[in-house]
Amino acid sequence: MAEKLTNEQQSAVDSRERSLLVSAAAGSGKTKVLVERLFSYVEREGANLDDFLIITYTRAAASELRGKIAKALNERMESDPGNYHLRQQMLRVYRADIKTVDAFCTALLRENCHLLGEDARGHALRPDFRVLDENEAQVLRERVLARTLDNFYDCLTPGGTLLADTLGAGRDDSALEDLVLELHAKLQAQPYEDKWLDAQRAFWRAVPDKIEDTPYGKILLNEVRRKARHCKSLLQRAAQEMCANDALNQKYAPAFLDASYQLEALEGKIAQGWDAARGVTIAFPRLAAVKDSDGGEMKARMKGLWDNCKETVKGFAELFAASSDEAVEDLRTMAPAMLALIDLTADFSRRYNEEKRRRNAADFSDQEHEAIRLLVAENGEPTELAALVSTRYREIMVDEYQDTNEVQNRIFDAISCKGENLFTVGDVKQSIYRFRLADPRIFLQHYNTWPPLAAADEHESAKLLLSCNFRSRREVLEATNFVFRNVLSREMGELDYGEDEMLRPGASYAESSVCGAEFHLLDLPTQTGEHRVRASEAEAAFVADYIRNMLSSKFPVQDDKTRELRPVREEDIVILMRSPSTHLLDYRRALESRGIRCAADAGEDFFASMEIAVLFSFLQVIDNPRQDVPLIAVLRSPLFGFVPDELAALRSQQRTDDFYDALLLSEDGHSKAFLAVLRSLRDSAAHLSVRELLSEIYRKCNVLGIFGAMHRGAERKDNLLAFLELSEDFASAGRQGLFDFVRTLREQLASGEAAAMQTTHASSGVRIMSIHKSKGLEFPVVILSDLARRFSNMDFQSSVLVHPQLGLGPVCVDARRHIQYPTIARQALEHTLRREAKAEELRVLYVAMTRAKEKLVMVHTQANAGGRVADLMALSDCPVLPEAVDSGKCMGDWIMLPLLQRSEAGALRAFAGQNSEGRFFAEETPWTVCVHDGLQFASPVQQSDAAAEERAPQREELPADFAALSYRYPYAEQTAFPAKLTATQLKGRAIDEEISENTTLPPRLRNLCKPKFLAGKMALTGAERGTALHLVMQDLDFFCEPNEQSVREQIEKLRAQRKLTDEQANAVDVHAIVRFLRSDLAARIRKSEQVEREYRFSLLRPVRDFSSLDADDSVLLQGVVDCFFEEDGELVVVDFKTDHVSRAQLDERAEHYRPQLEAYSMALTRVMGKKVKEKVLYFFSAGEEVRL
Repeated sequence: MAEKLTNEQQSAVDSRERSLLVSAAAGSGKTKVLVERLFSYVEREGANLDDFLIITYTRAAASELRGKIAKALNERMESDPGNYHLRQQMLRVYRADIKTVDAFCTALLRENCHLLGEDARGHALRPDFRVLDENEAQVLRERVLARTLDNFYDCLTPGGTLLADTLGAGRDDSALEDLVLELHAKLQAQPYEDKWLDAQRAFWRAVPDKIEDTPYGKILLNEVRRKARHCKSLLQRAAQEMCANDALNQKYAPAFLDASYQLEALEGKIAQGWDAARGVTIAFPRLAAVKDSDGGEMKARMKGLWDNCKETVKGFAELFAASSDEAVEDLRTMAPAMLALIDLTADFSRRYNEEKRRRNAADFSDQEHEAIRLLVAENGEPTELAALVSTRYREIMVDEYQDTNEVQNRIFDAISCKGENLFTVGDVKQSIYRFRLADPRIFLQHYNTWPPLAAADEHESAKLLLSCNFRSRREVLEATNFVFRNVLSREMGELDYGEDEMLRPGASYAESSVCGAEFHLLDLPTQTGEHRVRASEAEAAFVADYIRNMLSSKFPVQDDKTRELRPVREEDIVILMRSPSTHLLDYRRALESRGIRCAADAGEDFFASMEIAVLFSFLQVIDNPRQDVPLIAVLRSPLFGFVPDELAALRSQQRTDDFYDALLLSEDGHSKAFLAVLRSLRDSAAHLSVRELLSEIYRKCNVLGIFGAMHRGAERKDNLLAFLELSEDFASAGRQGLFDFVRTLREQLASGEAAAMQTTHASSGVRIMSIHKSKGLEFPVVILSDLARRFSNMDFQSSVLVHPQLGLGPVCVDARRHIQYPTIARQALEHTLRREAKAEELRVLYVAMTRAKEKLVMVHTQANAGGRVADLMALSDCPVLPEAVDSGKCMGDWIMLPLLQRSEAGALRAFAGQNSEGRFFAEETPWTVCVHDGLQFASPVQQSDAAAEERAPQREELPADFAALSYRYPYAEQTAFPAKLTATQLKGRAIDEEISENTTLPPRLRNLCKPKFLAGKMALTGAERGTALHLVMQDLDFFCEPNEQSVREQIEKLRAQRKLTDEQANAVDVHAIVRFLRSDLAARIRKSEQVEREYRFSLLRPVRDFSSLDADDSVLLQGVVDCFFEEDGELVVVDFKTDHVSRAQLDERAEHYRPQLEAYSMALTRVMGKKVKEKVLYFFSAGEEVRL
């Protein structure tokens, strides 16, 4: 029988006639609660198992849950064999609705699709509709989008033109396509796409007059307020702490307090609006000098804190670079493009839906959206069908409720008697699927608003917390609680980690003194020499050594069956990483070199393994042999064994056509044998399924025998058999052709979405797994590595960001000046999305730490880690302030921020130059904290290779051929000429003389001077001042007033946007720019309708254009044209020069640059298709132009 339930579990089982949210912490037995609740209905109230709808989020979870229910039923029948009602359930358990949301919606649509009606083109969804897999849907979306864009360009509006020329600009339509597809994908989490798009249209048609009246302005002002309050708190607390040190109290504390008062003033101004807050200037002056002997260790920590706050406040200036009016104007500038994007996406969505209806098909999101149409009326109330469906079920049970999105939540509400019989179970701290559109805010809304079950009124929705953990040792739970009660908060993580959220031990373990949590920091100092130890290489070696020591010392773990301690086995250990694929090879090598079996998750390197790569290449060749790369891969493989000399000989027979043509021309027996096999298999492919074709390949080429005889042969055979299963799954989906299989798999591999394959080999040895794939699993020993992996920024690169509540956040593109910068909307969305992404990363860390049953080991490897630890020391506290958590760059930072406060972390503090005492948490098991020199973990593989080289037998020496010393390579002239040439390399070179005489320029000797860090503060060099002037000319508004005040305003704007440093801005010659703006050349530029600046080009030109060499080769010419403009249908090329020259030297210096201008002219003529009528050099020092 089942084990006795805790009081909280029993309450969850017994509660009736209300919606109940069960917040079940990791390892708290939520599945057991769900099963027991189900049987409480069956045994006490005479219900049947098929009276319930039980929703899970994967088919595997549904199958596993059904198995647990069947097992529980068998146990009950053994105890009560005469119970007729229980015997009836044996039939009903396999008819019970235990399914995914997709499966429920599919069944609902097949029964009721006639209620949906027809679309505008007369197409309707029929009961036999087909569900598209993601690859089919992607191909269909691309086809429909291509047609949609054709119509978009045919009927181009002014807003559409702006969209295409700015946000969608590029060499092709890919940028615009990506924008539409990304917005369409995000819309799938909205229950009503049209309403969301209409709300966005309403905003962009009438942007408010003040930026603080927009949701974006409010978010950014709150962001500034939060950070200002954080810095103020840090500075005031530091000033108070410095009272204990007279030197710091006199020299540092007044500056700290003054800055905190200024930040307090900023908080007050924020309430008055954007421009009021923008007007506040916060000074962080240079701190007064304090001797190290007087300041002690506190000095370095306080200096780090000061610099940290200074850097934070610098960000305010960038945020407030634009006034309220300017920020609103930026939004209004991009409004037509946003409206065009919304309309284009809506048109694409409509066409895509129509095409799916025409094909009588639906994708996964369709099923949920169509289910809402069937179940929810326009007024938001459940439909008659929803009421009918709800009568089928006594209760709706939803597992993993934290991964629900708003579409699914609407469905649950509609079929659950308005939420009165909804039983939901989940743990928001384990919500790690936001990238799949899961929305943890739904769970949090109920969690934060529903009362506890004990305090709820009758029939009132309530929540119940299960915090007793039956998985892990007390040491693991204490380590997890310590980290998360100090870093997780509502401000940074969307949830406070208080007493209710704490994990409490409930499992019974034998006493052990070696199960405390461990944190290992590997430092990689600056390295020189040829071989440099990579961070992943050092970390893999350390982890492998650690595991070897665990195995050799027979580290004790508790056996699940006997409950007795036994030595740890390889299968008990898992290495968890955020993304193992990039480090998998290092870990595999390190483990196997130490004789430790490695069971990497097959999905990570299955398709990269040699045997699968060869088989996939072979299938591609059978489908189309005129593919050189796959063909050569197959020929070089162990299956056919062509050596490089053979391949070279084949290619020499046919140099221009496909390699397959070279094979056909060959009379070699090896080539003929391969062609005979290939011909036979191509004939077979016409009538065999992919699985049958693979079986034929295995038989004819002895694939299993050849790869099975290689190193790790058993694993390779497992992979090959799994590849057969993959082809069978492909056939079971109704597709048989080789072409479809090859295309589908190629697309999956290109997008990184290839299915994870399970092999029998993957279950033996130390496992390497991603944290996401470990969710729901447990392991006696968890080694959490790659903690220094930086959080990804890939989600913030798009020109338009999308948020489900805030809408769209575009960059502002100034097409005339060829610049772009973030709008306030984009900045607000980026701040919000980054914060949400970090909240999810915190939850990922929680999932990783709670996988461990008995031992948790954390490993963080970083180059020059001392500086980073010192920075963290300045922010370390218990609890850590939310903004300090936000400043974390990786998971390792989050662990160290509170860990530095513990007494066991003395090694970490000493490493950062601090020897202060930490706080000791006496009620908790001590951690083991160590710092290691990462350089000591050199790869044993490399050591063994070096040793093998030393042991290699010496070869017999051949007699010297002195005649070879006088050999001269006949094409030496060609080798001296570069394959790539930049236009600036041409300046000042006497092209004809230098190349024809085969001379080379003498090396330029650089003047030696003191390094900057020794020379102190220095003015910019002439070259650096020239660079600053060029940077201004890239973004200068040629239409601005030609006076110093106007130019200085533009320079200050560039400084605020961080396009210029303070030194560069101060060094710009404003008078020279004003003189240029007043020149005839500037007037001509202003009159032109087409002006381009910083125009980059690359083109191939015959080498004869630059040399007297008699060769047919081409050279790649690259360059950047400072400026060109169109005048009377022809082009004028302008190059800005900052050389210090007198008027008398202008003509001579202009000739120096003639080759460069001629190269620009040649390139523009070919690229733009227009004649260059004039080439102009403008010398700022002289204020003169020279025409060439």
